[in-house]
Amino acid sequence: MTYVMSDLHGAFNKYIAMLEKIDFGAEDELYVIGDVVDRGEQPMEILFDMMNRANVYPLMGNHEVMALNGLKLLSGDISTDIVNHLSSEQLEMMSAWIKIGATSTIKGFTALGSDEQTEILEYISGFLPYKKVSAGRNDYLLVHAGIDGFEPDKPLDEYPIDALVWGRIDYEIPYYDDIYTVSGHTPTQGIQGNPRPGYIFRANNHIAIDCGACRRDGRLACLCLDTLEEFYV
Repeated sequence: MTYVMSDLHGAFNKYIAMLEKIDFGAEDELYVIGDVVDRGEQPMEILFDMMNRANVYPLMGNHEVMALNGLKLLSGDISTDIVNHLSSEQLEMMSAWIKIGATSTIKGFTALGSDEQTEILEYISGFLPYKKVSAGRNDYLLVHAGIDGFEPDKPLDEYPIDALVWGRIDYEIPYYDDIYTVSGHTPTQGIQGNPRPGYIFRANNHIAIDCGACRRDGRLACLCLDTLEEFYV
């Protein structure tokens, strides 16, 4: 079976519980479509678990884009005087990242040895910008946030990464007639007109699966692309 999750945000226990719930095995595939890091307490634990599973495929989210830039500054021997050696642009970037929940990622990363830090950076650097998948009778486009500035005839490879990880989808307008777009980024609690806030939302060939795993009113969602069965922790 082929499964998809998004926006784990350091919720390691929910992630492991979900793998157990779907009875995830070596013959299955799991796509994690961005925002593994930040906010929750155990982002490094999730990354190392994903890294050690050959059938888990990560996609880039906006939090990974920011984490890559920030963690590169913090890798290796970290001086307590590091702030004085950062440029104003780097300080601004770090400040913006911290405001959206970087603290747990920074703590987890700086507690690692240099070899493990290098592994983490190389792993995140390899996250895909998007993925096309066929499962069951359907074709899917997996992408973290959507496609900002979408043009029907524009190849996906021509969109910059920011267009795929930062934008917000207008769920009233489909991208493609014959492809389902599966995205995270926007918690379904915040989708206007959603009759089931906090659960997977479907409209106009869009499937939104960020159900707020790190929110008090949220849950981790997982969708089986072969059967469209929904799972929650």
